[in-house]
Amino acid sequence: MGDATQTPMKLPRSSTYTLTSEVAPPFLVNRLVLLPALLAVAISSPLTGQLEGNRRGTVTDSTATAPDSQRTIRTDAWGVRRNGAVALAELVGINALVWAYNEYPRGADFTDISPDTYASNITQGFTWDDNNFANNMFSHPFHGNLYYNAARSNGFNYWASVPFAFLGSFLWECCGETHPAALNDWVATSMGGSAIGEALYRMSSSVLDNTSTGLERFGREVGATALNPVRGFNRIVSGRVSEVGENPDHVLDRWPTQLLNTLYVGYRRLANDPPSNVPSSFGRGAAEAQQNETGFVEIDFEYGSPFGERRKPFDHFTFNLVLNTRDKGLIGALAIRGHLWSTDLVHDDNQRLIAGFAHNYDFIDNNAVEFGGQSVSAFLLTRIPVDDRFALQLELGGDVYPMAAVNSEFAFLAEVPDTSRLREYDMGYGLGGRSGLRVLLNGRTFIDGTFDLVYSRALNGSVGTLPEIGPIDASHVIQAFTLAVRVPVIQHFGVGVDLEYYRRESNFANPALTTLIQVARQMRVYLTWEVGRGFQGVQP
Repeated sequence: MGDATQTPMKLPRSSTYTLTSEVAPPFLVNRLVLLPALLAVAISSPLTGQLEGNRRGTVTDSTATAPDSQRTIRTDAWGVRRNGAVALAELVGINALVWAYNEYPRGADFTDISPDTYASNITQGFTWDDNNFANNMFSHPFHGNLYYNAARSNGFNYWASVPFAFLGSFLWECCGETHPAALNDWVATSMGGSAIGEALYRMSSSVLDNTSTGLERFGREVGATALNPVRGFNRIVSGRVSEVGENPDHVLDRWPTQLLNTLYVGYRRLANDPPSNVPSSFGRGAAEAQQNETGFVEIDFEYGSPFGERRKPFDHFTFNLVLNTRDKGLIGALAIRGHLWSTDLVHDDNQRLIAGFAHNYDFIDNNAVEFGGQSVSAFLLTRIPVDDRFALQLELGGDVYPMAAVNSEFAFLAEVPDTSRLREYDMGYGLGGRSGLRVLLNGRTFIDGTFDLVYSRALNGSVGTLPEIGPIDASHVIQAFTLAVRVPVIQHFGVGVDLEYYRRESNFANPALTTLIQVARQMRVYLTWEVGRGFQGVQP
């Protein structure tokens, strides 16, 4: 899912220190329903050893009899040593808590688990499910963020924490419920959870301050825990929540060189023109065109510079959250783009050009469009100063989507075990490309144009056979174009307008079915409020 005031004792930040071999923690995973035992594992001797090891640099193993019982272990930038046993115990504990919530307050029908259901799920292998779109593409990734941070807040870096997300999700799919294991859940929870988890870990790091005390310290710890509950839990049980000490030696492990928070509040108009040629006798018929006029709030968080000197995973990322009123749900969109690695191709006073890879998460859910996916992308990014105030930034990229979800007229054909609802979206894999041109004014976006292209092949949903028609086998081509203009007015405030165009073309292997085309258009007019640091000029 925290410090008593004392003389701070600085830990080496070189990522290693010496300690004697630790006592192995009890690790009980016989039944997920054994919640008290699992909680005992999470707060017992391993965490005590972690706290003592962090404070003194050594932990004595009562069974150690020789000097060569000493070994070197690794710590993270915050001085937390790696503890895989505790991270694993917390994976099980998280699943136990989720199981208990579903069993008792909810009274869900999938909680009667046993070794027989474990074996059945493993033997049957992966299938698909019929959960609603927001549950599969938003709630599950947020669940995966807990798995990821069970490792991240126990001393592991990004690369080492990702497998924990996959493991935690797999344990739930096989052993946390009686429903068969769903491949779409495993991928979305693990990949999406890792992207969300690292973004929230970095955000919580920017809130924490180990040197603060009193009410300031209390507020920082509460804020960080709200962003990252698993990290907050580990700070509480380890004593770090109230312990005064050192912050990370490297400033980028706590504060990026550039940080920009932008709040948008305004009016939104959404027009949707669904396909008019859906065969009513075989599908749900053609939906009517609709228009919605609503309000919205958007929060953009840009962390770090893509051209910074250090290029560790998520040293630069963007986090965009949209909340809509009078729509199908409050959360209209969430997008995360985190750079994993990049290198300079051109580095001089006239231009910066980098190439790299990124980890992405996408979720769009409104009355017109459902699109979600987790992807890894390769990109080229360049920034060219024009004068002392303006610069151009261009980006080209390609995406690979191991799992993508797209609304589709024939998705009700989805073959899933224990069907409880007709799904309205296809699940499949995809490839994508993106391009963007941005005009920067004093380092901030003035004009922004983007074009996204996604190809998705349905693996479950519009894949099946209709009477008198035959097989469907759908694929979707999505094009999305956005143009935004944001004008500063006074100090941190400004105004802006966005125009967005979305087009989905659904094609079918069966020539008896014609291509279906959906078009959606959106306009937004809004006020902006910006606060940040490190944007004094346009030089990359």
